[in-house]
Amino acid sequence: MTSQHLELTSFWRYADSRPGAVAVIAPDGTATTYAELRDRSNRIANALRAAGLVTGDRVALVARNGVGFLAWALGAGQVGISVVPVNHHLTPSEAAYILSDSGARRVVLDPKLADLGNAAMDEAGIPAGHRVWVDEQIPASHEPPTARVFGAMMLYTSGTTGRPKGVLWPNAGLEPEAFQQYVDPIMARRGMAHDPGAVSLVSGPLYHGAPGAWALQGLHHGHTVLLMDRWDSELFLRLVQQHRVRTAQLAPIHFHRLLSLGDDVRSSYDVSSLRVVSHAGAATPVNVKHRMMAWFGPTLHEYYASSEGYGTSIGPEEWLAHPGSVGRADGDGAEMRIRDEEGTDLPTGEVGTLWVRNPGGAVSSYLNAPEKTAASHSTDGFYTVGDLGYLDDDGYLYLVDRRDDLILSGGVNVYPAEVEQALARHAGVREVVVVGVPDQEWGQAVHAVIVPVDASAGPELIDDVLAFVREHLAGFKVPRTMELRDRLPYTESGKLLRRALRDELSTP
Repeated sequence: MTSQHLELTSFWRYADSRPGAVAVIAPDGTATTYAELRDRSNRIANALRAAGLVTGDRVALVARNGVGFLAWALGAGQVGISVVPVNHHLTPSEAAYILSDSGARRVVLDPKLADLGNAAMDEAGIPAGHRVWVDEQIPASHEPPTARVFGAMMLYTSGTTGRPKGVLWPNAGLEPEAFQQYVDPIMARRGMAHDPGAVSLVSGPLYHGAPGAWALQGLHHGHTVLLMDRWDSELFLRLVQQHRVRTAQLAPIHFHRLLSLGDDVRSSYDVSSLRVVSHAGAATPVNVKHRMMAWFGPTLHEYYASSEGYGTSIGPEEWLAHPGSVGRADGDGAEMRIRDEEGTDLPTGEVGTLWVRNPGGAVSSYLNAPEKTAASHSTDGFYTVGDLGYLDDDGYLYLVDRRDDLILSGGVNVYPAEVEQALARHAGVREVVVVGVPDQEWGQAVHAVIVPVDASAGPELIDDVLAFVREHLAGFKVPRTMELRDRLPYTESGKLLRRALRDELSTP
């Protein structure tokens, strides 16, 4: 990377070279320029320093999608202070756990979320004087802070498989631009280009890793970041057409909802401006991705990652050659291994636990949980979050499931994702989730919950789906029971609440 490119490889460099360009368009349509956002982030950085916060400290951020969220992430992040985004759909007790566990020195609060934030602060024992309103005017200098150093966000795992864990990244002492030099090649593999003025639409909540990272990286790549504050399929299409959106960040649930629109609605919007549609966060059925590509063109860039590190990525042409894959390892020095329960590497094609080595050997840890960190890290620099998968001969990864989701029926492993892929191929199935439920004879039985294309569908659809899936799966994988529902439970960020559904179905 040349020094000239390095000068333009961060938000702050773009703010200096294109101060009047629009950086963010809020959900209400309010536009903020690069210069305005730069000055605001500098005030935040200087104010945090003046308040005695130092590199390695943390501030919690309880806010809806808006320019304030990004200003705080940029401001704290250029003086080595980590922002801890808090899911504003949590209960006060759940939010209080994160405030307390993270050791947050300040709580940045959206006035619209005051009840949640104040109750959480009270329960966590954080005094009201440590609260800052997200959009308040900060009385500090807008000049760049001295001794700038990058501070990574500290994300908490979603909690879908247990108590949330804070993922702590070591501070490397790099200036923000130097850190971006490290990240740029990975983002390029995911379709993110330096394209000043391109409109990048982020539809998911910024407190979640994927939408938050895509929004910040959009700013670091000179884009205009267009924010939605809730999902609306037709609004998404309207914004793409109105703003000639170049890139978008979605989750697979959004594909399902877009495809559920009538043909007349979908054909009435111009989506030809789209060049990159980035998606992650859950498995995407092969047939759904083919349908999206038929509509949006070869724009879908998929990646697999976790709060604990980088993972894989795959572009549209690669995916067509390796359908169902989530790609190959990202970044210099990145590796993937499939291992058995004893930690032995498995050969190509065999399913086991996925272990990943981050680019450059970077290693994260779990805050206040050394035993969980030790259990998820190997002595040779790899880590795992418990996902199961296999590699093909070209090194492409295919995810099978999470270990916690594995169904053990009659002593035989059944992978829900495999069953879901087969069920999703039926023309009458819009969405499906497969879980294991207690069974006196088999230990666990395979159970499917289906959202039908036709809301009026009845038992005859279940009979038809069973007959269909028996042609594609071995008998022990075929669901023993099925049910129809009008919707599945998802988080706002598009993650299926599989555990909540499994718990519900397992309660007598």
